Amino acid sequence: MKIVKIVSEDEVWIHWKKVEGHISDQFRWDIRGRLPDDIQWYLAEIEEEDIEKIFIISSDDWRAITRTFRVIDSVNSLYQGIIDEKTDNILRKKALYEKDLDALDRKFILVSPSIEGNFTIIEGNKRVVALHSINRLIGNRIYLGISKKIIDYVWARYSR
Repeated sequence: MKIVKIVSEDEVWIHWKKVEGHISDQFRWDIRGRLPDDIQWYLAEIEEEDIEKIFIISSDDWRAITRTFRVIDSVNSLYQGIIDEKTDNILRKKALYEKDLDALDRKFILVSPSIEGNFTIIEGNKRVVALHSINRLIGNRIYLGISKKIIDYVWARYSR
């Protein structure tokens, strides 16, 4: 990942809240509330060497699409014709991105124990898979939270 600048945690949460249309400040507390308290947040840019190290959130409802939880393997599932509720949603997002790259938000939120990865998406999983399926993930700017304690973060367990 290429670090662009340090950002505040508030900036990250305000963005997430806006993207998902939440009103309450307790939105997605199931994910946010378990994050380590020492995270440093950055605006970062995805580089080619990062792609193999990006993982979907460790939520078992993704198992129909991928056993590895790597984004690249999830994209392969699309090409293999695995269709379920998630892949149907991803294919709709892919179609929107193909028409207009700015049709959907592309500032995803990822966490990692280090700048080298592995990286886990905590917001934007389906959009990341859709964007990578059209080879438009590299160069994308995202929010990246880094803490050595991410290694113990439940939502990143499949990226270990």
